[in-house]
Amino acid sequence: MIKSNIIIFNLLLSLISFSQVPNKISFQTVVRNSLGKLVISKNIGVRLSVLKTTATGTSVYVEQHTKTSNTNGLLTLEVGSGSVVTGTFSTIDWSQGPYFLKTEMDVNGGTNYTISGVTEFVSVPYAMNSKTSDAVKTVANGANVGDMNYWNGTTWVPLYKGIQGQTLTFCDGKPTWAFGGVCPGTISSLNCSSVTNSGTLLANSVSGGVTSFISYTGGNGGVHNGQVVTSTGVTGLTATLTSGTFANGNDTLSYAITGKPNTSGIANFAINIGGKACVMALTVNKAPNGPNISDIDGNIYKTVYIGTQQWMGENLKTAKYNDGTLIPNVSDNSQWSNLTTGAWAYYNNVASNNSKYGKLYNWYAVSPITNGNKNICPAGWHVPTDTEWTVLISYLGGEAIAGGKMREVGTINWSWNTPETSNSSLFTGLPGGELSSKGFYVGIGNSGLWWSSSQASTYDAYYLYLDSYSLSKNSNYKYYGRSVRCLKD
Repeated sequence: MIKSNIIIFNLLLSLISFSQVPNKISFQTVVRNSLGKLVISKNIGVRLSVLKTTATGTSVYVEQHTKTSNTNGLLTLEVGSGSVVTGTFSTIDWSQGPYFLKTEMDVNGGTNYTISGVTEFVSVPYAMNSKTSDAVKTVANGANVGDMNYWNGTTWVPLYKGIQGQTLTFCDGKPTWAFGGVCPGTISSLNCSSVTNSGTLLANSVSGGVTSFISYTGGNGGVHNGQVVTSTGVTGLTATLTSGTFANGNDTLSYAITGKPNTSGIANFAINIGGKACVMALTVNKAPNGPNISDIDGNIYKTVYIGTQQWMGENLKTAKYNDGTLIPNVSDNSQWSNLTTGAWAYYNNVASNNSKYGKLYNWYAVSPITNGNKNICPAGWHVPTDTEWTVLISYLGGEAIAGGKMREVGTINWSWNTPETSNSSLFTGLPGGELSSKGFYVGIGNSGLWWSSSQASTYDAYYLYLDSYSLSKNSNYKYYGRSVRCLKD
């Protein structure tokens, strides 16, 4: 069954003498169905009951009407002029109040009524019967033909007439004239899932210059009051939207993010503006520089946080697995391409390259599948999978731009740099080159290559390739010698 949703705007006395008891009281209401849509140009069945003393008191008068709503869903009738069910309206002693009007409706025009509301008769009937009334109250006056009054919870106030093209609707608990039935300062949808950000949030760091942008649709040009929302999940942050005006159509809202997040993770903000609500989820990263770590040989490495991952900020230099087992150093170039077991080499067999670029390892030394289930990285760390390299690249914006954020700035180690090079991730990728087929060393100064632990086939494995212009993931022979970066478990 569709229930009506009634908005009572006014109870107006008919034009009778102030010395008489009222014979009729004008009654207007806007009728909406259970979906909130106006019921327009349709016969409505109405039953009105005058209750004494309380909103659930005894009925002293009941009548029925069948009336047609207008094109704005407005229904107008007169209490006291309907088909009487019980009682006599003209004999009601208004001085013995208070009295209440109970409204029931059938939006299908029948008598299958559903209660729509109960409202108290205000001072008008008592004023009309001033000889027997103890208190005379007043009702707010309008200023134009077509003005109406509504009860704001404390008193009756005027609702001034709208203009052509507006319809009467309910906004913030009050009747309002609005275009298209849409309340001023409202929107049709709010999309927190598409939030974009300028700046980065870091755990235990004061946020400054971070702004989050949320798109919306269906703005109607109305004014909004802004809002201030505190974060949950990761606490310590505040999102502030200053007051302003919605666009006529689609646009974005700009929230300034301030505060000091207590940890890394997801900070959630319950956004509620323009009649729509959603949850804005922002990532709080760990501080860029993590604690130093050491390997089994005592080599010390800086670490960096990039998104949700913690990486070594330098290439691996160890000559042992982390259980102390030696990894063979194979310096005979003719042997290198025939290996199917773990090995390492210095680039060009020059030991001084180790301090800057680290060692070059074949994939057999990197993968637990081929090295006897050993770990070449420090305890608690591992060689990243191909998927984990993808996570890093995606966080930095994809292959097209991530390379510049990962490449060391300057030409001390790189033969040249592009303008996009920033090393903003602090990954500090170096061009350590590789040991390729038949023991040829190539690429130092021009390219950096890092193994993943993921194999592509019996003979190939995946690796990351970085040069002065590009970044990509590829696969190639497992016996090639390449650099290793370790990732925190």
